[in-house]
Amino acid sequence: MKQLIAFLTGFSILVLLWGCPSPNKQDYYDAWFPTTPQNLVDVNTAYDDYNSMLPETHFGKQLIFSSNRYGFENDFDIVGDNFHAIWYMETGEFRVTNEWFGWQENFIPDILKKANTEQNEFAPYFISYDIKDAGKTKRMFVLLYSTGSTESSYHESFIYGSEKPDGSLDTVYSPSVVANLNDENQQYVSFYGPEVESLDLWELNPDNFTQMYFDESTGGNSNIYKIDIPADSPDFLGFLKDTVELQKNKITDLNSNANDRCPFINGNMMVFTSDRSGGFGGYDLYYSFYNGLQWSEPVNFGEEINSAFDEFRPVAVQVYEFKNDLMIFSSNRPGGQGGYDLYYVGIDKITPTVIAD
Repeated sequence: MKQLIAFLTGFSILVLLWGCPSPNKQDYYDAWFPTTPQNLVDVNTAYDDYNSMLPETHFGKQLIFSSNRYGFENDFDIVGDNFHAIWYMETGEFRVTNEWFGWQENFIPDILKKANTEQNEFAPYFISYDIKDAGKTKRMFVLLYSTGSTESSYHESFIYGSEKPDGSLDTVYSPSVVANLNDENQQYVSFYGPEVESLDLWELNPDNFTQMYFDESTGGNSNIYKIDIPADSPDFLGFLKDTVELQKNKITDLNSNANDRCPFINGNMMVFTSDRSGGFGGYDLYYSFYNGLQWSEPVNFGEEINSAFDEFRPVAVQVYEFKNDLMIFSSNRPGGQGGYDLYYVGIDKITPTVIAD
């Protein structure tokens, strides 16, 4: 498995691995994430820590999220930290830390320095993938995020670049505006493609994305929209740069008469947040599945995950060695370290992409 090979050869920044088993006793083969939300105590601060992105659990990048920990109360930047989850086969113990490991590259901070400004930065979305360049394989990355003076006035931007063969930063280009999201109040982008089974594979090819999703706030209300990526787009970066105006469509299968926000897609599953009626209070987390034609009716994650307070910007991660998958979200529920905190929880396995007949 290429994921495991990548982990063993030391390309990991964000790591999920197994504890070493005893040669005489291996009782706990089945690894599980806890099914009740757990505070990321090693990462959170007394400030607001939310809007996370956690790609590629085996060899991906750091846990990236928005925080006002380094500036004034209303100055949000995108920051990074480590996410290291360990399952011990001998005892069945599960532990999450932000420990640093010597094989981890350190170019993420250099990318974030390019993104962060005196304005606010929210809603990071990070992917990396291989391309062929002059007959050689080059690892590329793209960071999308929203920036603005206030959370009610922002635009969607992106930074991209490449890594050197040793994993250090090679080239990074200055931020650009996503051409088809140049209006204010559009953010939280995510992408879907019928051939993209998982965001968490080393072999991810963003040229296979066919739809871009985002939320847009108009008239005091937020809804989920999509833009179809033209089949003749030269590549993923070409689509982001293309100034030809494309039609945006409101997703009636998902939206309500309340605020529906933060769509995040992995495989054929979307997780998002909504303050629609029938929830447990404030913003709740919901999920829906795509069958190739339409999204299923949204389902509330239930009171074991949601609370009477706000749960916001969920991201779902496929973890192949675990019996369930992982979701990270932010919440201002009591018992945290202050403001919004980041939480993780195990969820049912994300179904692979299903293409309709």
